Amino acid sequence: MTKGTWYRENYMISTAPELIQPEAVNAAFESDAIYWARGMEPEYLKKMLSKSLCFGVYALPESSSELAGPSDPPQIGFARVITDEVTFAYLTDVYVLEEHQGKGLGSWLVECVNEEFASWPHLRRVMLMANLKDGEAFYAKMGMSQFKQGENGFAILNKRGGGSAMPV
Repeated sequence: MTKGTWYRENYMISTAPELIQPEAVNAAFESDAIYWARGMEPEYLKKMLSKSLCFGVYALPESSSELAGPSDPPQIGFARVITDEVTFAYLTDVYVLEEHQGKGLGSWLVECVNEEFASWPHLRRVMLMANLKDGEAFYAKMGMSQFKQGENGFAILNKRGGGSAMPV
């Protein structure tokens, strides 16, 4: 799978595994904002990340004087795809840190994920679980629709890919 990189204003989204910052992902999982996950031991987190297609969202320096700082830009968002890399994908762990929300970064992240999926000629189905309160409308922009309503205000959403022979 090729590495994808997208730029917008002072932000970058990349699928390069070497840019993913496990500590940043774990800190987000441990925060109250990420209600669906909990932090985990580093060895399990690294295994999870290595077995997934990860999209990191990074805040880039606003000026050249900031380039002399840390070598890696801070990771401020994330999306993870569990996949066979050909026919099926499960999208999970999508977030943008609260201090960077309201800038359209979540929508952009989902657009980048969708662009990656569009390049898979044999993709049959993408699925995810989202809360019905605001997640269903958010992921509808990606072409996702409700597959099955679950419990506690959650639903399974899905989208057919070009490799699907199924009508629904």
